[in-house]
Amino acid sequence: MLKFDKIFEIELSSLCNAKCSGCMRTMLDNKGIDYYKGNISYDEIVKWFKPQDLSETKIKLCGVLGDPISNPELEDILDYLLYRKKVKNIELSTNGGMRTKKFWTNMAELSKFSNGRLEVHWAIDGVTRNDYRENVNLEKVWQNFHTYVQNGGNCIWQYIEFDYNKDEIYLAKKKAEEIGIKLYIRKSWRNNADEAKYKSKAAKEIDSRTYEQLEYKIRVEQDYSTEDIKCRHKIKNEYFISANRKLWPCCHLHDEYVAKKTDSMEKILNFNGRDFNNLNKRSIEEITNSVWFKTILEESWNKNHLLHLSRCYLACGDGGKRAVIKKEI
Repeated sequence: MLKFDKIFEIELSSLCNAKCSGCMRTMLDNKGIDYYKGNISYDEIVKWFKPQDLSETKIKLCGVLGDPISNPELEDILDYLLYRKKVKNIELSTNGGMRTKKFWTNMAELSKFSNGRLEVHWAIDGVTRNDYRENVNLEKVWQNFHTYVQNGGNCIWQYIEFDYNKDEIYLAKKKAEEIGIKLYIRKSWRNNADEAKYKSKAAKEIDSRTYEQLEYKIRVEQDYSTEDIKCRHKIKNEYFISANRKLWPCCHLHDEYVAKKTDSMEKILNFNGRDFNNLNKRSIEEITNSVWFKTILEESWNKNHLLHLSRCYLACGDGGKRAVIKKEI
């Protein structure tokens, strides 16, 4: 059995309690666009990963649409990956606003007894207010957070900086120091007003979280260099598994698929076949060794390629300047 030295981001659920304005799920719901609503099962995780040696594999439980703690089989899935597959480490990102004290006590024990190989990333964007995480009860978040930490769970606190919460960063740093955990400020083009106007010749005022407007500017100009695309799939050997059982090179292409099913994406699906990346139809090896994954994806960065997707440049072009940055403070 070969060691699987890859990074897998797995969207265990497309469900969530929150209604964050920058979330693709919120945008789809607001537009009435249908998408898969559900969870990846424990049995599916076992089926997909049973043949693999995961001792060198890093797993990130996050996703485009949902929060992993929405998955009712999460504890069993974590137990399987941590203890039976002995995965190198797991990062689980959550807004923390769901589940019970018992659940978070169990999560802490999974982390503690696996020597911290389970690390929860708490997405809390404030201390006394959490405006971006609409529908999330901040009081419950702190109750869950303290239950997890007090029972020995390994974690970090990630804090998206917006104009409304800049003045609470010093409070967050003080709280993190008192508890003894690391605080990271998270930034990306989606919450940066300057990047929202990137290369814009027509728009006077752009909402930085509106993907369609950003994509429009890229498609209009089409003046980029493919050599400057920093693809984390190619660089870090990273893959993305969506809640609808599709294996993609990255979360950005899954986002492209669920958001609009653009003409470019339709061409890719027609070229490869509709189930070319369906994990319940094909194995991980069959998918990742396909010609599209191996060669055509990178070839298609050329804007004149038949299967070109401008999303690759939008997400990872210009040396990766629009990538998410997490800085410890």
